[in-house]
Amino acid sequence: MADTTYDDLLGIIDEVAGTLVPGERLACLFGLLAPLLDQVEREDEELSDDPVLSTSDAVRELRKAAAGEPVDIDAVHEQLTEVGPCYSEDQDPERHIVSQSAYAAAAWLRLLAGRKLRTTAYLEGEDEEPVPPFAPSAFTRIVDLLAWTRSNQVYFHWEDAITCPEDCDLQAAIRELRAMHVEISGFNSQRYSYDSSSPAE
Repeated sequence: MADTTYDDLLGIIDEVAGTLVPGERLACLFGLLAPLLDQVEREDEELSDDPVLSTSDAVRELRKAAAGEPVDIDAVHEQLTEVGPCYSEDQDPERHIVSQSAYAAAAWLRLLAGRKLRTTAYLEGEDEEPVPPFAPSAFTRIVDLLAWTRSNQVYFHWEDAITCPEDCDLQAAIRELRAMHVEISGFNSQRYSYDSSSPAE
């Protein structure tokens, strides 16, 4: 595992995630992005003239959705996708981290809803997903973005990171991928441990 490349790790994670049922994948993925949400929740900048939700309210509603409570998913998604482009335009790396965290959360909401959700006017007419499209599945595309966000870096495609080592820390992103692989594998192990301990019918 120590010599495994970034894209190989994404493939391994995709295989492990594929052994989980959809609800488990969603719960596992939310656990991976949850530590980033506190920073998003602290943002109080007004991003539009008439927002349905504030950014902090959107994060609180997102947590409710993760807990299975009914929320206006479209409104939450719209506000999160409002944060994404507004904060990514700034040159401050910390604001980029907030942007990437919001995009990862929006992508998670799309998986939860299983449909296209209302989005900010900034992105109207665009077919692009809120996360980079390079990983093999919707799950690992979010994981790919999280590897850079959890290591406090602006996102780089892994091949670009190899050719531009002065602009990023690929090894830090790989360490986050390995950490997430452990978390996902642990989630899977807990599931099988529970299954094996359940009485046979």
